[in-house]
Amino acid sequence: MQKRNEEIEIDLQELFYYIKKRILVVIAVCLLCAVVGFMGTKLFIPPEYTTHTRIYVLNRSNENNVVSSDFSVSNYMLYDYKVLITGQNVTKEVIGKLGLNMKPETLSKKIQVTSPDNTRILQISITDTNPQLAADIANCVREVASEQIQEIMAVDAVKLVYPAEIPTQPSSPNTMRNAILAGILGLLTVVSIYAVIFVLDDTIRTEEDVTRYLGLGTLGVIPVSLEIKNMGAILADKKIGSRKPPNKPARKK
Repeated sequence: MQKRNEEIEIDLQELFYYIKKRILVVIAVCLLCAVVGFMGTKLFIPPEYTTHTRIYVLNRSNENNVVSSDFSVSNYMLYDYKVLITGQNVTKEVIGKLGLNMKPETLSKKIQVTSPDNTRILQISITDTNPQLAADIANCVREVASEQIQEIMAVDAVKLVYPAEIPTQPSSPNTMRNAILAGILGLLTVVSIYAVIFVLDDTIRTEEDVTRYLGLGTLGVIPVSLEIKNMGAILADKKIGSRKPPNKPARKK
């Protein structure tokens, strides 16, 4: 078992040095993928803008005592408000008032309803590629939803905390995040490719490779220096030069 672990450790070290020798290629691929991710996000993904508006839901008992719902919007109440605000009663009326060219289901997907810190305050968020349209939809949804909440859920009042404003900065996409993710994807891809090449390469280079792949022992190792290699190349050139055909004698006129 110990021997097996040592072999795995040696293989990982060899793989590390194998990839390290090609570190420039790895870095180049990472940078290239990051640039492609950055430019692709800028050119092909339209920016989206998110705006928020908040309302205050007030509900009191007949004795004018504060009830538990005045302290926090519980989870089930928040779900009730969310279903009501994103429902067709609100979305159809908003589409009619603003003259929007979209279905109620499409508008419903643009609406997010949350309760900051479990308060009685409801936050309505709208996301759209047009910042002006996002603000208009948010304010219109708030107005229609306030009427529906008072009518259907029988609350005492729905007060405006603040209206939606036109956003100046896009909320998505995150260009830097996409570039970093693309770079990481490029890193994983090139490392995986080199790892596969390394594993499939069965070239015998060392004594350990002879034992590992052929199951044979070695009697000795003959070192080959660079000078011997150069000498062999020189001798080969001379041998080829000696085989040139003799010059033909010149013809007599």
